[in-house]
Amino acid sequence: MAIVALVIAGAVIAGVFLTSQGRGPLASDEKRIELAIRDFYETLDTRGFRAAAEQACAHERAAFEAMTESEKSEFDSTSISVTIDRIEDIVVTGDTATAKVTGKLTVAVPGRQPDTESSTTEHLTKEDGKWKVCSAEGTR
Repeated sequence: MAIVALVIAGAVIAGVFLTSQGRGPLASDEKRIELAIRDFYETLDTRGFRAAAEQACAHERAAFEAMTESEKSEFDSTSISVTIDRIEDIVVTGDTATAKVTGKLTVAVPGRQPDTESSTTEHLTKEDGKWKVCSAEGTR
């Protein structure tokens, strides 16, 4: 009986932890949106555009796939640095959402001055129950 109680307690603790991280079945859309944005930017920062495109919405994946290999190679040579300070003002409207992201995003294309932004509004769409970063056009 004690083992059953420990297993149940462990499952409850894991569920609460995952939910607070935006991963559990009871996580709010706001938590899931924040997690989707953080995961997208972390992938962009550590693995580049190709990997981040795989995490984006269907509209963005299709646009990336439609690029020539030469265009994709330009993205591969681009350096990205991302630090997210906060994600706020999340607004969910059905299967679309927006969120204000504040931090530092620096994009450095070879031969050009780096471009740095301190805040942006991200657009997201829900696909197959998961929130995906998307352009404003892709959420329509």
